Amino acid sequence: MVGLVDIAPITSTVTVRGQDITVTGVSARGIAHLLARFPELRALMTGREVALEDLLRLGGDVIAAIIAAGTGAPGDADVEKAADNLTLEEQADLLGAIVELTMPGGLGPLVERLSRLGLLAGGGSATQATTLPEPSRS
Repeated sequence: MVGLVDIAPITSTVTVRGQDITVTGVSARGIAHLLARFPELRALMTGREVALEDLLRLGGDVIAAIIAAGTGAPGDADVEKAADNLTLEEQADLLGAIVELTMPGGLGPLVERLSRLGLLAGGGSATQATTLPEPSRS
C-alpha cells in the first residue's frame, strides 16, 4: 500500500532569465498563511467586495507572497523580495504555473469545497476570478 510520503509532489518548471525554477502548488498551510496575512485575498476568495485601492496597495506584496509559497518558501522575506524584483511577465509566468498546480479544477470548485468544510467564512461565489495567462514551461 502506498503512503503519503510515497507520493511525489506535482511540480512544473518555469524558465526565468534562462534558469529553470521548480514550482509546486501552494499547500493548505501556505494558503492559510496567505489568507491570514492578506484578508483582502480571503475576501476575494469568498466573493465579497474589496476596495480597489486596498488591492492595488497589496498587489505586489500578494503576488510576491504567492510566488514564494509556490516555490517552497512561504513567508520567506528574502524570497518574496526576489519575486518582487522580477518583471511583470516573469511574475505572471510563475504565478500562472503556481495557480494551475494549486487549483487544477479552478478557483470556484476549491472555494465551494473549502466553504462546505467551513474553512472559508462568508461562502459566496468565486465565479469572478480572473484567468491568468498560460505559463511558459520548459
